[in-house]
Amino acid sequence: MAAAQSAAQKKTGASWQPHTFTWEQVKANAEALVPVFAARAAETENLRKLPQENMDDLYKAGLLSVVTPKRYGGLEMDWPALPEVARIVARGCPSTAWIVAVVGGHAAIVGRMPQYLQDEMFAAGPNQLFVTASAQTTGTLTQAKGGVTANGIWRFASGCDHADWIMVNGEVINQDGSKSGRMVRIMTLADKVEIVDSWHVAGMKGTGSKDLNFNNLFIPDSHVLDSPPNFAAGPPGAEVNPEGYLYDVPFAPYFSSWLLGPLLGAAEGAYEAYRAMTKGRVGSMVQYTSTVAQMPTVQERLAESYCELEAARALYDKHNKFLHERGAARRNIAVDEFIDSGRERSYIARLCYNLVQRLVKQMGAVGIYDTNPVQRFFRDLGVMQNQLAVNWDVHMLNFGRRQFGLPTGMDRLDNPPPDKPCWGLAHGKAKAP
Repeated sequence: MAAAQSAAQKKTGASWQPHTFTWEQVKANAEALVPVFAARAAETENLRKLPQENMDDLYKAGLLSVVTPKRYGGLEMDWPALPEVARIVARGCPSTAWIVAVVGGHAAIVGRMPQYLQDEMFAAGPNQLFVTASAQTTGTLTQAKGGVTANGIWRFASGCDHADWIMVNGEVINQDGSKSGRMVRIMTLADKVEIVDSWHVAGMKGTGSKDLNFNNLFIPDSHVLDSPPNFAAGPPGAEVNPEGYLYDVPFAPYFSSWLLGPLLGAAEGAYEAYRAMTKGRVGSMVQYTSTVAQMPTVQERLAESYCELEAARALYDKHNKFLHERGAARRNIAVDEFIDSGRERSYIARLCYNLVQRLVKQMGAVGIYDTNPVQRFFRDLGVMQNQLAVNWDVHMLNFGRRQFGLPTGMDRLDNPPPDKPCWGLAHGKAKAP
């Protein structure tokens, strides 16, 4: 089981100060930590979770409070601050960047909840880690008097070893075993949930994305929320945190895109690591007597990888600009635009993976060693591109079908619910970007 006392409980009652970093300071903090996290990257892999030192550094630098509401001591920054910070961190350690973007981003989900939950979950200050488990395997949520009973396994709980709170989703099952059709999100302190050490994987080992086992845990109605309204426009948190558009606009496009920071940063880190290693490397099985860098094929493939990196950066910037403009204007994103964003995300991921694959293959036998940082970046990219948010087949097929006027086959895209306006649109919060 998890520790007898949760991290959140240990922090509660201790004095805490709000983070007051500017955007330039946040970036500088992240840049300063790149060599620190790079030096710990092998240890992070071996531990299969972030070292506590990494967590302490992230909290101190404000990197886990980028989208935490200001009322609870966070920085409450607009898009794309979160993926951009993670992009910087990923140049040193993609697993640490994943915790920054994908897990740190969950603070915005809490910021969209009713105030009583925000008050409770941020009671110990801004330095909280809200962990989710994205895959419901044997997990069930059964209707009970005054709440639901959670039982079974949810998978892929990144950062769970450092969690303060756990949040998982699922459909409520009636007591007779029938489906209710009600999709909910439940919240509980991390010490209530068992961590199952299942994270033995090819890459992104440091994320510690283990399984969570709920052993007939009762969750009161106060900690059970209907999940669709939490991601829809104008959730309860919009009025609680009125200045931040991430607490107001439909959240799925942002939720699906914050992993682009770790992806692009890993590709940038791999490119720089390859270039630095290859500059002075002497090949034992080539016709040149000096350095590998003098080989025309090495020069050509490096140039091709750089072009793909530049293309990924350009598409990433375009994607982020669109999300920010829509958020600032408190405007919903149309279904076709959401489908288009899926195509862009998937293509960025493909570019990043391809450019690093070319470089690691070019290294020959040197590139197969676990200790080679380019190989580590490559392994991590291979795992990240398996995420549903950047799944090539899903998003390219959706886009192609809509281009021909065909249904995607996904009901939520082909028959979306009516748009709900953002709260800020009627309360003077819409702004030009």
